[in-house]
Amino acid sequence: MPKISLKMVKEGDVLIRDVVIENVVLFESGTVLVKKSIEILQVLGVEAVYVESRDIKKFHTLKEVFNNIDARFSYVENNPYMMSLKHLIKDTIVNMRSDIEEHSH
Repeated sequence: MPKISLKMVKEGDVLIRDVVIENVVLFESGTVLVKKSIEILQVLGVEAVYVESRDIKKFHTLKEVFNNIDARFSYVENNPYMMSLKHLIKDTIVNMRSDIEEHSH
């Protein structure tokens, strides 16, 4: 998605470029915007930001789901806590999938 007006930003949008104000990175690429962060941007006079496309993506395979998770967590690869969270999410998905498959038979 191209640069959009802050008035059009919604909670859950993900920044694809850092938001920099006076040479200070306020929000890094990969940040999921929440109400408070949008309010901060408004107070600071930010007029527009770059966010990921809002197109609803449907993942047909587990590999596609995992590739999406890997992409989302690529912004925090150096943070061991976030990497633990990434693995926990993947494990949860695998476990949920096996539970669904067991109950569908």
